[in-house]
Formats: sequence, structure tokens, C-alpha cells
Amino acid sequence: MRIQRDITQMICRYGDTVTLSDSRRSQQEKAIIQPLMYKNKMYLGGTILPAGVFDGGHYIMIMPAQSEDWDYSDMVIKDGTSSYIIKRSEVISADDCDLYVWAVLTPYGGKAEDDYEDNH
Repeated sequence: MRIQRDITQMICRYGDTVTLSDSRRSQQEKAIIQPLMYKNKMYLGGTILPAGVFDGGHYIMIMPAQSEDWDYSDMVIKDGTSSYIIKRSEVISADDCDLYVWAVLTPYGGKAEDDYEDNH
């Protein structure tokens, strides 16, 4: 489909090279990542933070539709020195054709460890 090709070409031309990694593999792709300029709390779970509290921010990512079977719940996206995890993602389609992946990202702080598990 022509629109899918056009969208993929624009993302590849204007996007940055990012590294996608899940528990099975890692590969480089082109994507556009920008701060999410939200006016409501729909991506924050409705939680209102006290003044001066920094939540790490949210980012929007658009990348070409992937034909591979990725585990988005376990994915880490690296863009230069920044790393992100996917909070929510959708494949945007039209006329039975996957056009692109839209995702809301949050900064990745590393895997959390449970100290209690080591003591027992």
C-alpha cells in the first residue's frame, strides 16, 4: 500500500536510529521520539502529583509497523544515551494494512531487584 510506504520513508528519513531490545533479541530501527505534550492525565493513570515532584516524563514514539513478533511489554528502547520502556502501544492501521506503531514511553531506570528474595 502506498500510504504505508510513504509513512515508512518519512520515518526513515527524519527519524533517529534506535535500538529495540526484548528478552529474545536486539535490533536497530528508525523511529521518531518526542516529549509527549499532554494536556490531561490520561497517560498518567489519573494521578495528580504534588508541586515540584518530577515523574520522569512521557514521550511519544512513532516507528514503522513491524512484521516481526515483538514483546512490547518487555521491550527497552535506546536512543543515544536515553533508554525508555513502553507504557502503551498501538499499531495504527488503515484499509487492512498496518501503517505504523504509536507508543507512549517512560524513562527506563533498570530492572528492579527484590532484596527480600535474596535473604530467604
